[in-house]
Amino acid sequence: MKRLLLFGLLVTLHTACLPEAQLLPTVTPKPEIEGVTAIPEAEAPPEVGAPETVTLTILYTNDEHGWMLGEETGQGAAELTGLWATEYADSDVVLILSGGDNWTGPAISTWFEGESMVEVMNAMGYAASVVGNHEFDFNLDVMKTRFAEADFPYLGANIRNKSDGAVPTDLGIQPYAIVEVAGLNVGLIGLANFDTPSVTNPVYVSGFDFLDYDLVLREYVPEVRTAGADLILVPSHICTWELVPLARDVADLGINFFGGGHCNEEFSQVVGGAVVVSGGSSFQEYGYVTYEIALPSQEILAATFGVEDNVGGTAHPQVAEIVAYWQSKTDEELNQTIGYLEREIPQRSDEMAALIAESWLLAYPADVALTNWGGMRDRIPAGEVAITDIISVMPFSNVLVDVELTGAELKQVLAFGGSLPPVGGIHYHLGEWIVGKTGEPLGDTTTYSLLTTDFLYAGGSDYTMLAEFDPDAYNTSISWRQPVIDWILAQESTAEIPLDGAILELMD
Repeated sequence: MKRLLLFGLLVTLHTACLPEAQLLPTVTPKPEIEGVTAIPEAEAPPEVGAPETVTLTILYTNDEHGWMLGEETGQGAAELTGLWATEYADSDVVLILSGGDNWTGPAISTWFEGESMVEVMNAMGYAASVVGNHEFDFNLDVMKTRFAEADFPYLGANIRNKSDGAVPTDLGIQPYAIVEVAGLNVGLIGLANFDTPSVTNPVYVSGFDFLDYDLVLREYVPEVRTAGADLILVPSHICTWELVPLARDVADLGINFFGGGHCNEEFSQVVGGAVVVSGGSSFQEYGYVTYEIALPSQEILAATFGVEDNVGGTAHPQVAEIVAYWQSKTDEELNQTIGYLEREIPQRSDEMAALIAESWLLAYPADVALTNWGGMRDRIPAGEVAITDIISVMPFSNVLVDVELTGAELKQVLAFGGSLPPVGGIHYHLGEWIVGKTGEPLGDTTTYSLLTTDFLYAGGSDYTMLAEFDPDAYNTSISWRQPVIDWILAQESTAEIPLDGAILELMD
């Protein structure tokens, strides 16, 4: 398909350990928004001999999670691209950056392992993305393929091979890039989340270390400046509770911008002399900062910044065409109706937990099933239920693992995290766990079969005790989605006899 290169301003992109490449970025005007903060306050320009200036706008998204169609109508990638083309058309240059977690989400992205999302981001004109934890979800070979398909670099300066301490450039990960635009060299240093091993399948990241943010910035900022960078921007997949202290701690490095991610936050503030922005999630919002910069001194005269909603944009035709193409492929392969709901099943609800965990136990002879709330990524809307809905709820490529453990060990697993986990085959009553098969409390010395995901068994969400209790657990090779789909099909639900009643029975 045709790929849209949005704006006609040519820039040059240098990435560490990569040959020089060409990139076309995006549109830009100075946003006219009340209440913005300028840093530092620009003095009134002199009437005579005013220096030449350039406006540089950074548009920042994070945690897009494949929502090219938008979680709500009118808030997709095409509408955001059209909005940017209108709102920022007066800027001299725009750089579009992402804080990572680009593609794991609804079926239109997940089913194609992110291929569709990379094509959309290419069309939107992204200059770089951070490596988010969910970029690892489909294994390293898939990740390498996606990074090779991107017209922009994926950055992760703190991702290092355990074998040699180097950034894994063989996978397409770069520590930094330098973009040459409008007389400026803009350095981009990407930071992955330190906790990535516990928030993706640990098997896929077992060969990497994720280094301390401060340490890595002190390593690379001088290198990027030596390479000619006039401005330093640090997009990251880091929540603001960590990013704000980091910006303060490295204020001496003179970094101009930090972008956040991972916690889906809307945030904009000046910290330690740098603008810190996090742009929400799922293309529903975006962060921006527009710098007015004097040339040739590269002095920042003023900055306006904030977070805006993706509202009111006219869909960009070429981006819309790409999204429509992938929607048609999704419908062709997956839009099979499997059931009918009278009422929506909310994301991370007790109804969702019962649907998932109890259906596993109906498909496989275990005593207890356990999953994690974070694995439930979407709601199931009322009306016809299709396979696409189940993939959107359960986008990861997990399989079921049968773990043997004693009742005492199982109690430790169930107590982990400080709150009741989503479980099947067992319920908590009057201070005790009661096993559904027997109606009896868990026996400390009795052996039980626990069905869970390979993600949790590998230590995901810090469930490291599972493999410690049973190092030889049985991998069933059953997709975690399949029992859910099979159970829904077996109910033969219709508008007259919806699934709702059967799901209530699962919860009993």
